Amino acid sequence: MTTTVRIDRRAFFKVSASAAGGLLVGFYVQPGVRGDAAAVFRPNGYVRIDADGTVTVWSKNPDMGQGIKTSLAMMIAEELDVDWRSVRVEQAELNREWYGGQGAGGSDGTPSDGPLGQRAGAIARALLIAAAAKRWNVEASTCETGRGVVHHRGSGRSARYGELAADAAALPVPKDAPPLKEPRRHNILGTRVGGVDVPKIVVGEPIFGLDARMPGMLYAVIEKCPVHGGRPVSVDAAAALAVPGVKRVVTIDGHKNPTWLKPGVAVVAESTWAALKGREALRVTWDEGAGRDESSASLSAQFRELAARPGKLLGDQGDAARAFDAAATKVDVVYEAPFLAHATLEPQNCVAHVHDGRCEILGPLQMPTSGAQVVAAVLDLPRESVSVRMTRIGGGFGRRLTSDYAAEAAFVSRAAAAPVQVVWSREDDLRHDYYRPAGLHHVRAGLDAAGHLSVWHHHLVNVSRNRYRLGDTPPESTEIYGLMAPPFADPRKQFDNDFQPTLIPHCRLEYTEASTMVPTGALRAPSHNFNAFVIESILDELAHAGRVDPVALRLSYLGSAADFPYEGDNPAPYRPERLKRVLTLAAEKAGWGTPLPKGRGRGIAAHFTFGSYAAEVAEVSVDAQKRLRVHRVVAAIDVGRPVNPLNLEAQTEGGIIDGLSAAMFGEITIERGRTVQSTFEDYRLLRNRDAPEIEVHIVPGVEHPTGFGEIALPPLAPAVANAIFAVSGIRVRRLPLAVGGFRV
Repeated sequence: MTTTVRIDRRAFFKVSASAAGGLLVGFYVQPGVRGDAAAVFRPNGYVRIDADGTVTVWSKNPDMGQGIKTSLAMMIAEELDVDWRSVRVEQAELNREWYGGQGAGGSDGTPSDGPLGQRAGAIARALLIAAAAKRWNVEASTCETGRGVVHHRGSGRSARYGELAADAAALPVPKDAPPLKEPRRHNILGTRVGGVDVPKIVVGEPIFGLDARMPGMLYAVIEKCPVHGGRPVSVDAAAALAVPGVKRVVTIDGHKNPTWLKPGVAVVAESTWAALKGREALRVTWDEGAGRDESSASLSAQFRELAARPGKLLGDQGDAARAFDAAATKVDVVYEAPFLAHATLEPQNCVAHVHDGRCEILGPLQMPTSGAQVVAAVLDLPRESVSVRMTRIGGGFGRRLTSDYAAEAAFVSRAAAAPVQVVWSREDDLRHDYYRPAGLHHVRAGLDAAGHLSVWHHHLVNVSRNRYRLGDTPPESTEIYGLMAPPFADPRKQFDNDFQPTLIPHCRLEYTEASTMVPTGALRAPSHNFNAFVIESILDELAHAGRVDPVALRLSYLGSAADFPYEGDNPAPYRPERLKRVLTLAAEKAGWGTPLPKGRGRGIAAHFTFGSYAAEVAEVSVDAQKRLRVHRVVAAIDVGRPVNPLNLEAQTEGGIIDGLSAAMFGEITIERGRTVQSTFEDYRLLRNRDAPEIEVHIVPGVEHPTGFGEIALPPLAPAVANAIFAVSGIRVRRLPLAVGGFRV
């Protein structure tokens, strides 16, 4: 999933003097465009240097805990060559002129937007050098920078950036971007830097969406049909309007695209409490629609019925049917995936103010560019009439890739003729989420007499989030990330859909779409999060059945980059050698093959997700009552050249905890078209006391830096399930583990 809009490679920089006699640097989407004089007073662009030497850096993308606000600022500051302690980091507003597309998704911020920021810093540094050289009447090549100061090697003269800012702003922009610093000269990248917002979070500063306020703001909550796909037919608002503080009741018809705006009834009041009490008093008659007869049981039956038929062929090499019959060791198995909720700790919320033909959005938007487009479409306004200010996000996990909560706030604000903050309760959040798709995987795989993986026939049946969001690509396009596939003849398409090409001689991949009214969307490491569980668990099944070491089996079929030639423009395409590297590193650090205390077992899994690599070894114990304890998880990760090791460790730990929580408890069930779960009492999350010891090993790579917000999650569940088998002989083919009787 790549959702960040990339700026064209021909993008150029704008430089102008700021109001304080400083230097402002930013990007433009279209070459040849220059701003008017008023632009110099706006805090836009990636870099500003004030006359007092203060360096301000803007992060174009929102931060939801993945650390991009810090990492992107580090990449900019490194090329600017300043002292990190002098840098102030701000969240940029939505500004298409300066930044092109803005958003966070697919672990794409570092690889796509980091280089843009680096170039901004490098050009600013070049201008400062040029200003100093002009002042001293020397060649720019005889000057160098260090921690916010320009030095002249010959004379020993120096000048701080603040002293040079006004002069630098008057110089013409370099025709070509200067070369980036050599890694050996880095003094910021690769160091352990704390999150720039952490001090504010610790002391409770109002930086999240729920903290947002506008003068004269009202509050709203929305009642939606309990049956997925339903809509209001009639509304009796009299009792709601009688609640003190309630101002009005607004019926929302919804949009044809249900990920933009769902139908419902909003209660607008002077406080959230009054709005909630008013909602309790509402009397709504619902058209429950076609979804009222759906259930988890009926969906499971549909999956199995469809799996019995041939699916859409996505890749085929050799003769899978004949090879399976001839295999010396074989498995013919079914794995099932439940719906999962995002369960962000900050429920959905947003502030909007529609007035004078414009709409102001203030809130936790993960995708401000597409969010503004959604709001504009819902209000029938020009895209340019929608502005967005981003707050910090209290958890995204893919939920806020959709901007329905912003559209709700805008719709209600227009009806109320006032600024409005829409707030979802925890029950709203769990019952009306866009869930991780449920589905079924039927795999027939086998080893030859030598213990080599000879055949892999994978048929995925599931509900498609792409279908639900009315995407213009095939339904399988969002569901097949990370699946094993034969090599493609066209090297330009080698890694489409995040497929993992292999050297398996007989490999067949099929897909079948199932139908549902249940809302679906992306969840952290979408598709990878369960596809990896299936692949890595079945490899373990084969290894144990064929008496082959699980690590050796994985290493045997991956091949090398030479086996899968690639001609695309991805700066960090899949490289089997790197997956092998994290696999062997994790095994080594975990003591793979060495004795364990009695009653414990190890399991291993590895996966390539959105440009980065992770392997994990889980060490668990299980007693006769199926009481499970994950004692230790050892992770090895490869993100190319590490930007911020401290953040990488945090993201690994967070991904492992998130993955373990989902593997242990995560399941949304449907009855009579309704979501059963509504609070953290019946949709449990892992507790601190149940967290394992986590050990993280970062490969000191030199490749193009890649993102890591989602990468550690996919290997966790299969590593734990494989460890459970090692210690107990119980094979897990359906999650969550709690359904199989396991308990922490």
